[in-house]
Amino acid sequence: MKINKIEIKNFYSIKKVSLNFNKFKGLVLIEGKNKDTGGSNGAGKSVLVEAVVWGLFGKTIRKSTEAALINLYSKKECSVRLTINGNIVIERGKKPTYLRFFIGEEEKTQDNALNTQRFIEEYLRTNYKVFLASTVFGQQNNIEFISATPEDKRSIIKNFLNLDSLFSLRDSVKHLKSKYSQVIKQQTAILDEHKKSLESFDKKFNSIKKLRESVEGKYTEETLALSLEDVVKAERDNDALDWQIAGINKEIDALEERIEYLTTRLQNPTKQEMCERCGQVVDLPFHPRRLQLNIQECSDQLNEYNTSKEKIKSEFRELPITSAEYYKIIEYNQLKKEAETFATLREETKQKIQDAHDVKQEHNNKYEIMRFWEKAFSESGLVKYVIRNILTYFNGKVNFYLSHLSKGKFFVEFDEELREKVLHNGQEISYISLSGGEKRKIGIAVMLGLQQLLTISHNDNSNLMFFDEVAENLDQDGLDGLYILLSELKKDKSLFVITHNNYLKSLMDNVRTLTIIKNKGISKITGK
Repeated sequence: MKINKIEIKNFYSIKKVSLNFNKFKGLVLIEGKNKDTGGSNGAGKSVLVEAVVWGLFGKTIRKSTEAALINLYSKKECSVRLTINGNIVIERGKKPTYLRFFIGEEEKTQDNALNTQRFIEEYLRTNYKVFLASTVFGQQNNIEFISATPEDKRSIIKNFLNLDSLFSLRDSVKHLKSKYSQVIKQQTAILDEHKKSLESFDKKFNSIKKLRESVEGKYTEETLALSLEDVVKAERDNDALDWQIAGINKEIDALEERIEYLTTRLQNPTKQEMCERCGQVVDLPFHPRRLQLNIQECSDQLNEYNTSKEKIKSEFRELPITSAEYYKIIEYNQLKKEAETFATLREETKQKIQDAHDVKQEHNNKYEIMRFWEKAFSESGLVKYVIRNILTYFNGKVNFYLSHLSKGKFFVEFDEELREKVLHNGQEISYISLSGGEKRKIGIAVMLGLQQLLTISHNDNSNLMFFDEVAENLDQDGLDGLYILLSELKKDKSLFVITHNNYLKSLMDNVRTLTIIKNKGISKITGK
């Protein structure tokens, strides 16, 4: 990322400044003159660095409030406009608040500031922490690697090595894992449903089997072929015949009683009977011939009734089943019709079960693969593997810089957990026991070592570095080493140095100088 130009308006003490970074090469000393108070403090030397950081990320290094950010006299229309890589423009403002992003002539501003900022960082392949740790060195930068937790150290290394792609892959893996898990749950539900259907079909087949055993073994094919209407009609016809026979039987009984009576009269010539008029018993005369004729007539009628009865009996239909029992035939015929359908559905259900099982197994396999990759892409997986493999390079770079700053007296080595081991003249000592100047030397060396990691990830195309009061607490050996490092780094970048240290200034006596002059609360830049 090459920052070409910055245009500042109503930002901190600067009212309006435009600075073309393309015009600066090598070391640049930033001096300050505060005409309001005398001396250089409070002139606004760090405002240039703050403006670059705020323009890129909407954050300041010193964590200022909005009221402090906006120029005290203007109180509105605070803005920073950055031109990057020749054709990229970021415009950010307060009162009014806005953020716009352009690539060439095309505006890429998103639907809100948060998404626009995210898009900017993805496009430029950087973020606030990476930029501060690789570009801004000094008193205001509170990103302290060596004092950070192991998790924060891994996070910083991850950012410097551009390992976000690994974490985006992990997010993709998590998404796929969740997707496969959902499919597995769906297929499990489908399998349960199909298994219930299969159990239902099996129950129906068992019912058919039992019914066949009870029906087909008891009734003939002719009986099974009967319809309910046939059975009911036959029962009604037989009932009608029963009524006719009952009537004939009544007549037969009456005739048999008559014949028995007449036969008795014929055998007994006289018979005493009670007179209907006077109520006295009298002897009735008897006529044998007439009795015989009556007996014969009754016998003839009896024969006719018996003949009719036999004829009616011959009309009876022999029924193998009653209408009350016919429900078994109905159920049997219904199930018999459905049996083929059940068989087809059962086979289709078995195939669906197999299909669902295959899909579930396939997604189970994919799910297990995603579990593996989720772990692989985790902090304890590939990130740790990458850190392990860059340690030699990282430790080498850190100690290269540290040897210049400490004249070879200090040596630092980080292990796989990014825990540091500090050696002083070959003896291990605790980092916390070091003096402020010694910590500053190690801190600068570590940050420069981290900055070199950006070259591995091809993420470091920055043309600028800012050193803000990095000479504080350094002894003369440290200052000499720092100047050697600055001289080495200036070959590829423009280095802007802010310092009160007169010895370091003397070493930079021949470098280009930018002077920030503050007068009546307004800072201006000269030497552009």
